[in-house]
Amino acid sequence: MKKIVVMILLALLLAGCGEEKSMETISDEQATPVVATIQRIQLQLPPELSTPTLESEENGTLYMCEDYSLAVQTMESGDLQKTIRKVTGMEKEDLQLQTTRKGDAKCYQWVWTAGGETEIQVGRGCVLDDGKYHYVLTALADESVAGQVQETWREIFASFCLATEREEVSTGS
Repeated sequence: MKKIVVMILLALLLAGCGEEKSMETISDEQATPVVATIQRIQLQLPPELSTPTLESEENGTLYMCEDYSLAVQTMESGDLQKTIRKVTGMEKEDLQLQTTRKGDAKCYQWVWTAGGETEIQVGRGCVLDDGKYHYVLTALADESVAGQVQETWREIFASFCLATEREEVSTGS
């Protein structure tokens, strides 16, 4: 009798085990995701900024001049608020963004002020958004010299664009 009960219990336990069919598909195409290529930045720099002070893959390139600093960065697109907060420390809503187009990219420009070590700092920023990446240019100077570098900044920011495959990136004048 015990053997029969054990056999019935064993039969009930094994009845739930069934063969699960699995299917595998085979394709000639590679299933790796396509990563968007980063476009090159075209930027006309004055001679005093022709050599970068600091370069890193994550933080971009920093150029230091006697009167101001200039930073060029590339970040993932999608969250303009996050990009602006990262480069200015301010929220997008606290700035007045001017939105235009440069080539195929959306262009967002703004100015801001921030407290510095010795005096107020004046900054100017620009983001070119091609839908895949944010290409960012920022400049920062002490308030006392901001008026003197305004024309230089205007020329630098006017030259800031995304290079086509045939154009070379220019860093001198």
